[in-house]
Amino acid sequence: MTNPYHYGTPVSGDQFAGREVELKALEQRMRDGINVVVTAPRRYGKTSLLTRAIAGVVADGGAVVSVNVLACRDISSLASRMATAAYAAKGGRWHRVRQAAAEFVTRLRVSPTVTFDGDAPRFAFAASLAAEDADTVIEDVYALFDELAARGPAVIVLDEFQSITDIGQHLPGLFKALADAYPPVSLVLAGSRQHLMEQLVADRGAPLYGLAERLALDVLPVDVMADFLRRRAAAGGKSMALPAATRVIELAGPVPNDIQHLAYEAWGMAGRAVTVADVEGGLALTVEHEASSYADRFGSLAAGQRRVLVALTASPTHEPYGSSFVRGTGLANASSVARALEALQGAELVVRRGTTYVVADPFFAAWLTRIV
Repeated sequence: MTNPYHYGTPVSGDQFAGREVELKALEQRMRDGINVVVTAPRRYGKTSLLTRAIAGVVADGGAVVSVNVLACRDISSLASRMATAAYAAKGGRWHRVRQAAAEFVTRLRVSPTVTFDGDAPRFAFAASLAAEDADTVIEDVYALFDELAARGPAVIVLDEFQSITDIGQHLPGLFKALADAYPPVSLVLAGSRQHLMEQLVADRGAPLYGLAERLALDVLPVDVMADFLRRRAAAGGKSMALPAATRVIELAGPVPNDIQHLAYEAWGMAGRAVTVADVEGGLALTVEHEASSYADRFGSLAAGQRRVLVALTASPTHEPYGSSFVRGTGLANASSVARALEALQGAELVVRRGTTYVVADPFFAAWLTRIV
């Protein structure tokens, strides 16, 4: 039997848990030419949500450019990926015929190099491409999609947008100007580093302030996740009682990826029914698999960071600078805790959920519990 759970990469189809309300809202705004900012902590299902929404819009005849900004090494790479994605957009007229590549190039004021992978062309610009020329390419893509918007939804999606200033400090302002110039085109900006996204789109005075609606992914309700886990177990040919599903969520929640990871291990250990004991065994197995990498990660931290991490494992807190927590770390003062906490958050080892600081990876936390 094939394990019915999936983790580690974006999911689709029956692997996608919940988010029906968010999916409907995002798809509708993409169809209506409304700009949207999607934010979520890592592994909350942001990219999976985008993938589902894009598929829905494309199925209705829409044209979508989707680019992961983290995959772009420089502004030339961003321009190349946007041009290639624009040509391939299902709602456009170019992607159907190989000979259309030449016509497409005439629509770009800066000529790219064109190579073919079968019948699919790739458009590339030299790494030395001047920023103003890259800006021209991006504007040309926007103009093309403005034309397509007369026939159906036209959407530009930029995932991991918090990295945009790494390849061009001026780019947030450029996308703001283009979104204003071409209102029929829906611009969807998504990011997993929430504080960086806030600086770009939410803080008053941010370059993209007021541009778009906000869609923030929150923790999925326990009953929704429990129902999902039980349905997936049944799809794989095993049963999972509610207590077992709830225990998975208690140990691995609230991140959907982590929940599916633990469910995957528990399902693999189980007989015909996944029990609470299988869940506990799955946790032990997961920690055992990652023990060496956790040891390396922990050993690479400064002493103060290790102390704060251990303290948060024992007692997550909403007052990390309070005297009680500071004493528990053994550090000199709140300033020392603040420096360690900032470094741990930057390394994504600690996150703030609501008002509480916690160790981000529940399996890392379980490993820490066993060694201290």
